[in-house]
Amino acid sequence: MSQSSAAWVTPPQFKLANLSPAIYRAFLSKAKQAGYAFVRFGESDRVPSQPYILLRHDIDLSPRYAAEMAKLERDAGIASTYFVLIDGQFYNILRPDNIRHLRTIHDLGFEIGLHFSVTQSTKASVEDEIEYQVRTLESIIEAPVRSISQHDPVNTGAYRPVSSRYVDAYAAFDRLGLLYVSDSGKMWRQYTFDTALDTGRNLCLLAHPISWICEKYDLLSVIHDIKEEEVTALTNRFSTFAHNHITYYQKRMAEEE
Repeated sequence: MSQSSAAWVTPPQFKLANLSPAIYRAFLSKAKQAGYAFVRFGESDRVPSQPYILLRHDIDLSPRYAAEMAKLERDAGIASTYFVLIDGQFYNILRPDNIRHLRTIHDLGFEIGLHFSVTQSTKASVEDEIEYQVRTLESIIEAPVRSISQHDPVNTGAYRPVSSRYVDAYAAFDRLGLLYVSDSGKMWRQYTFDTALDTGRNLCLLAHPISWICEKYDLLSVIHDIKEEEVTALTNRFSTFAHNHITYYQKRMAEEE
């Protein structure tokens, strides 16, 4: 194994959770059988009296995997919120296939919110950046955005928006006194989703689509595969653009003959 490829393999001392579509379906079934309702973040101001789960998905790398998760959840009959990065770090939100994936998620009945990064702001303040990105996302999905969540707060520092116009995902579970459980990095902390159900508490759960939908165990390898897909697609677009110039030159020469 080359040094470059070895960099995309999780070191063996880090034990990752075994996640898959089948395991996720089993969890959703268990939650419904236990009497839990699923609530979108934009509706968290009117939570039900029965036990409930605020379920969110951060689309960090792949709208395609997110759309596949939405189809799985639609079949399971549950509600959730998908938070989208629009700053272009890992995927081009304006690429037609990505627009179709996001609109598919919305058309399936799921809420779409903004996943914002405090390190990528182009405005004078983070609040202004959030407003700008919300307007951009609304124009893409052709629907209002009511919820926001911060990207990578562990590494960039937690930011709590001042504006009350949107439901902040992290503030919501504090306000409602929810038990928060995340699958970040495919590494469970005190609870798994299953053991959190056993507490009987109302829950706020974060499930990343790439961790569940892609059945490859090693998350770094999954990230590498997505990177290679993006690199290949970008290379093909540049090649096509260059080839089109040759065609253009040939037409110009033919016109001059």
